[in-house]
Amino acid sequence: MDQASSKQKYEEAAMIRDKIIAIENISAKQKVSNFSNNDIDVIGTARNDVGVCIEVFFVRSSKMIGREHFFFNELKDLNTKEIISGFIKQYYISNNNIPNKIMIEEEIEDEEIIEKILSEQANKKVEIKSPKRGEKLKFVEMAKNNAKVTLENNTKDKYAILKELKEKLNLSKLPMQIETFDISNISGTNIVAGMCVLKERKDK
Repeated sequence: MDQASSKQKYEEAAMIRDKIIAIENISAKQKVSNFSNNDIDVIGTARNDVGVCIEVFFVRSSKMIGREHFFFNELKDLNTKEIISGFIKQYYISNNNIPNKIMIEEEIEDEEIIEKILSEQANKKVEIKSPKRGEKLKFVEMAKNNAKVTLENNTKDKYAILKELKEKLNLSKLPMQIETFDISNISGTNIVAGMCVLKERKDK
């Protein structure tokens, strides 16, 4: 996949990526047979200089039934614990499908408070765990790896352009806001001007 990407064969790289993820998902479905019958969500995160990706695996009745990912540009300056804590609060507090257990890569400071709030909301005991070994740890690592691949493919082209600009202009960090101007006139009169602002890779 990396070789295809480096040669700018992005469609081929994407196909290889999808095959890798499909194989990982098949493997994951086999591994979850070792889990309890409880409903479990597995959260993995990845980041680069452009943004953050959060991947969620959904395990129901010992079977992986799906996954979902989310991109955040504004969270890249937070640490992993803060990102995970904020995501859980926003995602689950307004969610009716709360699992019995949420597995994460790092323990968070307000873990007990969030567990209590979610347990009351779901009318059942909800646990937040950070596995240290075994199949559950491997499953969290798989979610992290999926998040990394998804983030890389989402930001690869634009990140490369920003990185090249940073190097060419000798900037201390990536240019996340770029302002361009166009000024026109008719024989020195009737001057008009336009300004375009690109912030965090999006037109504003």
